[in-house]
Amino acid sequence: MDNLLVILRKPPYGVINASDAIRHAGGASGSGYKSILYLIDSGVYTAKKNQDAGDTGFSGLSESLELLSDEMEIYANSDSLKEYAIKENDLVEGVKVDDGEILKQAIKNSQSVMIF
Repeated sequence: MDNLLVILRKPPYGVINASDAIRHAGGASGSGYKSILYLIDSGVYTAKKNQDAGDTGFSGLSESLELLSDEMEIYANSDSLKEYAIKENDLVEGVKVDDGEILKQAIKNSQSVMIF
């Protein structure tokens, strides 16, 4: 089984990066890849509970993450969570917090890496 690492650095609203990252990671998981979705920088906002997209024209993605957490591993970087004042209990169920060690291993062990 091939490993895919998808790194999301962009916020969930304003650009399509977050939805594309989730779509690629989820699609790969459904096709037999071992997928890891790694949220870093402002990408950590994607995993925040009770998002309100307001009038951005974008859909909230946190529910999708919660559903996909059964199919793939999802991590939020602890330094980025601190930077954006997001606490672990603010994250949707299924998202784990990583101090960077999982990211290092995933980069080393993945056949493909996508950055959004």
